[in-house]
Amino acid sequence: MSDVDPGRVTGFETSRWWESQWYQVSPRSFQHYELLFEPDQLLMVFAGESYKSFLLRQDGRERRATEIGRENAMEPESVILADEHNDVISLSEVCEIRIREGSWIRKPRLSVDTEKTQLEFYHFSRTYDASDFAEWARGTYGDNVVRYSG
Repeated sequence: MSDVDPGRVTGFETSRWWESQWYQVSPRSFQHYELLFEPDQLLMVFAGESYKSFLLRQDGRERRATEIGRENAMEPESVILADEHNDVISLSEVCEIRIREGSWIRKPRLSVDTEKTQLEFYHFSRTYDASDFAEWARGTYGDNVVRYSG
């Protein structure tokens, strides 16, 4: 297992940023993802699913998601995409990336809009500070692509 922490992944052949503990909401469940941003693509590492029902929710899902991210943070794209649950989005298709900080009322949100779809991710922690990621993303993708509201 790697000792890499979320954030800028150093020692990797390309510039990569790891965003940890994000999830998408579906009608019945939460799909957990570890997000690996590179200059030309977004690798979405599936970190499990938990159900909305309090009786079926998994405790410790945030910790397990980070473990899965740590296991994949230094892996090449071919290894990550060998798992059929993982996915990739070409950043050439991305029109806008919106990052909204959380508050005591709402969770942080990360939106990735492509020409075909809009992906919405929410962070587990309302107090998560995405400013470092926003700064990296603006430097990598440009101010015209990345919108940040702190």
